[in-house]
Amino acid sequence: MKLSFVYSLFKEKISRLPENAKGLLSTLFYALAAGLAAVAFMFLTNQLFSRTYGVLAASPTGVFIFGSLLLIIATSAIVGFLLNVYAPEAAGSGIPQMKASYWRELGYLPFAPVLIKFIAGVISIGGGTSLGREGPSVYIGAGVASNLGGFFGAGRRQRRAAAISGGSAGLAAAFNAPLAAITFAIEEITGELNNRFLGRVVLASVVGAFVVHAVLGRQPAFSLPPVENVTWAHYLAVPLVALVASLSGVIFQRGTLFLREKIARQTRIPRWLLPVVGGIITWLLGVSVFLATGKLGVFGLGYQDLSAVLRNDFPWKVAG
Repeated sequence: MKLSFVYSLFKEKISRLPENAKGLLSTLFYALAAGLAAVAFMFLTNQLFSRTYGVLAASPTGVFIFGSLLLIIATSAIVGFLLNVYAPEAAGSGIPQMKASYWRELGYLPFAPVLIKFIAGVISIGGGTSLGREGPSVYIGAGVASNLGGFFGAGRRQRRAAAISGGSAGLAAAFNAPLAAITFAIEEITGELNNRFLGRVVLASVVGAFVVHAVLGRQPAFSLPPVENVTWAHYLAVPLVALVASLSGVIFQRGTLFLREKIARQTRIPRWLLPVVGGIITWLLGVSVFLATGKLGVFGLGYQDLSAVLRNDFPWKVAG
């Protein structure tokens, strides 16, 4: 009774505020909730990975090989079960689903897929599957904010502001980069600079970055060394490197989408078992790299090894 009374009183107080003040306050709530959800996702993923692969990496080689195989099969099977039984729509990166929610459902995201995405994402990435946390963070942030908007009385098809605020805050917290979150929201979600939610996107992205700073401290996605002795050769190399990287990204993206479409059409392997097949492929690649270099970068996020590459502290004969 007391909780419902406080809730009713809070809604009454909020309803009396001017529209601009309500928009500002709601964006802060959405961004704070989404940022905390993204930080929890990041923290739990890192904890699971460090307590599994971090321990196995310090063990004898045979223990690492068989332990990592059992681990990635078990976690992949759990993820396949969760997605197949409880929320098939939670599969994938989460970004296309978030965009579909924004445009087709006007910001509405059911809570069940958001929860499954959170749990399955932690188990999958923390269990060694080679994935990123940015897509799930966008989806989780948008979903948390969308459901929070519903809790505060927003209609089922009146949650665009909540979804885009939460998605921006989630990405800013995941990458610890508010400018990247703003750019992403403009380019991938709204598609225009004149969108009426642009102010919310900027505010939510900044709040999301503040949340991760407040909870985890200064946590850049990648550690970069100071750049010294820059010459004209570096400036000439930048456009070439950017071109090669862009082409590589396009090839990777199109190849991934092509392969995903082919796998979706096949009927030989049950859908719940597909993550296990992917996990075994990841394991084969990851173990091979680990035995050759002692690096765990194929498993999980791989940010630590990528940071080593950026510091020029990586065996390039293996990277090539």
